[in-house]
Amino acid sequence: MRVGLVIVGIVLLIVGAAVLFVPLVPQPNETVSASSSAPYYAASVSGFSLTGSQPIAVSWTSSGPSVTVIAGACSGSCQSQSQVSSITYQNGTSGSFTLSQPNGGSILMGVLYTGAANVTFKITTALSTVGTILLVVGILILIIGVVLKSKRAKMAAAMPAPTPSAPPAEPPA
Repeated sequence: MRVGLVIVGIVLLIVGAAVLFVPLVPQPNETVSASSSAPYYAASVSGFSLTGSQPIAVSWTSSGPSVTVIAGACSGSCQSQSQVSSITYQNGTSGSFTLSQPNGGSILMGVLYTGAANVTFKITTALSTVGTILLVVGILILIIGVVLKSKRAKMAAAMPAPTPSAPPAEPPA
């Protein structure tokens, strides 16, 4: 076993899992106006995840009045209700939630209020593609490290074991 490769493989697995499952990358803030003709924001986070969905953390704040925020993740472009995989509702002047966008899907966030109100969404995403690559590479390096023998072990296996010999005879006196 090559200890160095095993350690590198384990480190890549840990970093890959963190990057895959923890939203770390801030995206540009999006502001939605309740009084506009389209009081919602639709987007798609690019990337691929081994788990089939990408975590997206969202925090939001209202410019004043208490509003209702609705958000959902869709398996497609959110054009029909059958594509919606999860919906979140929140009331108040601020809040936060997490969405799981399916691979190739999109997210939709909107505000429900009968007057003039602006809601700013702060979106943070995970590096799902990078995390997936790091996990796969980490697994491969870990397997290689476990399977390969060190030079010392190879040399010990190649050399025959010394046979015990009788102690030298004493010269006659």
